[in-house]
Amino acid sequence: MNIKPGVTVKLRANGIGATSYQWFKNREAILGATLQDYVVNAAGKYTVITFSLAGCSSDPSEQMEVIMDPLVLADVSIVKRSESRRVMNTEVFKYNLLVRNNGLGMATDLLVKDELPENLIFLSVDAAVGTANYDQQTKTVSWSIPSLANGSFVELVINVRSVKPGYVINRATVTMNETDPDPSNNVSIDNKEIIGLKIPNVFTPNGDGKNETFVIEGLDLYTENQLTIINRWGSTVYEKKGYLNDWTANGLIDGTYFYVIRVKTANTQWQEFKGYLTVMR
Repeated sequence: MNIKPGVTVKLRANGIGATSYQWFKNREAILGATLQDYVVNAAGKYTVITFSLAGCSSDPSEQMEVIMDPLVLADVSIVKRSESRRVMNTEVFKYNLLVRNNGLGMATDLLVKDELPENLIFLSVDAAVGTANYDQQTKTVSWSIPSLANGSFVELVINVRSVKPGYVINRATVTMNETDPDPSNNVSIDNKEIIGLKIPNVFTPNGDGKNETFVIEGLDLYTENQLTIINRWGSTVYEKKGYLNDWTANGLIDGTYFYVIRVKTANTQWQEFKGYLTVMR
């Protein structure tokens, strides 16, 4: 007889005229198992001996073997990945969440939680399966998946916008109604670098081959940009659309200048950076 984990089966002794009983498992007497019925919830080979009122015992009954079916478990995992391309500050990019059932059993009532960090703005979410929503107060995306068969996977796309450069660390988790045998794969962390402009405050165009031009790191990622240099008297001494990091302060004296850098971001809006720059030969 085969039974599933967590299921019980009732065995009954059929001895005629019996007044008491003793049940055995694998030839060992079961303590307290002295009634006509015995409820089995574990694998083994079971027999019973009956006793008459006069105390006579029967031969052991025919052996009944109970086999426990293997425990079939679901094992859900989650992988969160941001776009592999370089992302500039204020640019829209995507996160992709992949949830998979690696186990043999069915997973039910899955819940994915993804709390966005402060330097990201939520835009939208796209779930092909289940229901996803965003809580603005907690900055959390919640994704409910009714069920997931063994070997199956589902995906979710979250669209966000960065609000400042630097590294964005984002964590997503998945849970299910069943007990997960491997909780280590229920969490996924993505680390994404948001690129901003790195503007130096000094450069030295003195002909030694080092730091000869005003180089703005990250500017090459903006197809539309404009650089304006202003002297201490408020006059524009250099201006260039589509600046290529090649200004050498030619014809200008050493000293401090004011710069204005404008770049057009991915959402076609202009972003402006201002500051002071020292030319030192």
